[in-house]
Formats: sequence, C-alpha cells, structure tokens
Amino acid sequence: MRQYKVLEVKKKGFLGTSRLDGERLEEILNEQAREGWIFDKHISGETLVFDKDTIMLIFYKEK
Repeated sequence: MRQYKVLEVKKKGFLGTSRLDGERLEEILNEQAREGWIFDKHISGETLVFDKDTIMLIFYKEK
C-alpha cells in the first residue's frame, strides 16, 4: 500500500521573480528523498484552475 504526499510550489515570487529554479527544485527533491519519499509526478499550473503559478509535486512511499 502506498502513502502519497503533495507539495504545492510557487513558480514565481514577488513581482514575477523566479522562486522555482533548478537549484530550488533539487533541494526539494533531496529533502523529500531523505525522508523516504519517492518523486512520482508533477501537475503543472496550466492544469490548475485557480493558480497558474503553482506546481504540485507528488511523492509516495510504501507503507
């Protein structure tokens, strides 16, 4: 059985400055991996109705 975790990450910061670059994404992925979470997929902001500046990162781990 799997357990899932979803993180909402803003793509843009204040005044359009980038908050999610390669370095920040790597930090997030490594932090979750240290806690035993495995990256599964992402949902881009273009598929979300209310917040196009958000990416949802989906992780799982076996229970």
